[in-house]
Amino acid sequence: MRKNQSIKNNIAEATNGLAKTAVNGLLWWLYLVGASIGKSRTSRGVYEMFREADEALRDCNYEHFQQLLHQLQKQHLIAKRRKRTEVELSITKLGRERLSEFLPTYKKTRPWDGYVYIISYDIPESSKTVRDQFRQYLVKIGCAKLQASVWMTPHAPQDLVNDFATKHHVEGAILVSKLDKYGMIGDETLSEVMVRIYCLDDINKQYEDFLLIGKQKSISVFQSVVLYESILRDDPQLPFELLPSWWMGEDAHHIYQFFLVK
Repeated sequence: MRKNQSIKNNIAEATNGLAKTAVNGLLWWLYLVGASIGKSRTSRGVYEMFREADEALRDCNYEHFQQLLHQLQKQHLIAKRRKRTEVELSITKLGRERLSEFLPTYKKTRPWDGYVYIISYDIPESSKTVRDQFRQYLVKIGCAKLQASVWMTPHAPQDLVNDFATKHHVEGAILVSKLDKYGMIGDETLSEVMVRIYCLDDINKQYEDFLLIGKQKSISVFQSVVLYESILRDDPQLPFELLPSWWMGEDAHHIYQFFLVK
């Protein structure tokens, strides 16, 4: 019982995070049910599928739903055309572009140069605001904290770090070094370090739960896809060479693709 409630809470939080506005939420939902991959739906059929999403988008009644469809069409995000007595819906090129702004994408290829990069900095207390901004910037570009004032990333960060340093006038306060794939941090291999600093244990547990849900079919297709997207948003999608053998991310992606074509 507690497990099911936890899953529902995760779904609710995931939906709130992904569907930032009602219009974006509806656009995203239409994408999930297939309108954006070339499948057309009648207005009645779309509304029936929309009812499945009631728990996630519960504030939308039928009238509100029709208003949102009108907004999407007015913004050229979806296209509607009447075919005999039915109306077909599809997402436009502009709609796809808008979706790409807030939907995470699974990276099937992840080029890696064989190094991990260590970023250390000594930004003075008098520049505390800049120091805080740099920490936020490091998170934004995919770095993880190793220890105080020391961060790591498997992606070459020199250009991005140099741009920040130049812009904020802290050129001499930031150092970038690198280790090859055989390097060690203390007694840990690079893969072990990545697991720890990127919290891969926790993310993998979420993938395992998602796979279990998929096998049990304990929630709807829509809810399953919402849950997967929320996990993927937290997944740093590290180079495959740095992932542990027990990593379930790829298996979860296969299940997700199965849901999309159902």
